[in-house]
Amino acid sequence: MSLRRGIRIGVDVGTVRVGVSRCDPDGILTMPVQTLTRAPDLSDLATLAEIVTEHDAIEVIVGLPRHLRGGEGVSAKGARKYARRLKKLVPDVRVAMVDERLTSNQAHARLRASGIPEYEHRSVIDQVAAQIILEQALELERMSGRAPGEEIILETSEGANR
Repeated sequence: MSLRRGIRIGVDVGTVRVGVSRCDPDGILTMPVQTLTRAPDLSDLATLAEIVTEHDAIEVIVGLPRHLRGGEGVSAKGARKYARRLKKLVPDVRVAMVDERLTSNQAHARLRASGIPEYEHRSVIDQVAAQIILEQALELERMSGRAPGEEIILETSEGANR
C-alpha cells in the first residue's frame, strides 16, 4: 500500500513530560526531536505547535494510552485533552490519536538494547516512546492505505472538540 508523503510528528503525552519525534517526508525513518516539560501556562503546547509548523508537518500522531483490555482511564482523558488543545493551535494540520499500549516498555527495551544504562533513560524515554507511536502509525497507514488513528475534529458550533 502507499503512504502519503510528508513529515509527521509523533507525541507521547505524560503528566510531567511530553516526548516528541518526527519522521522524514517518505515515512522511512523516525527520529527523536525533543522532550518538553509540561507547564501550567501551556507553553509546552505552544512549543509543540512551533515544532509542527517549523517542520511543515502534514500530521501529528498523539499516543492514546489505553489499558491492556482496551479501556481508557485518566491518562487517556489527559492525552485527548492535550490533542484537542494542540488541534486548536494547528487547525490546518491533521491531529489523530493512535493506541500506544506498551510503548513505554518497548522504549525501555530499545534503550537497553542500545546499551544505554537505565539511569540515563529518563531524559530520552519519552522521545523514544513518541518514535514508537509514530512508527506504529506509519505501519498502520502502509497496511491500510488510509490515514491512521482517530482524527481530532474541532466542532465549529461551540469551538469545542470531540
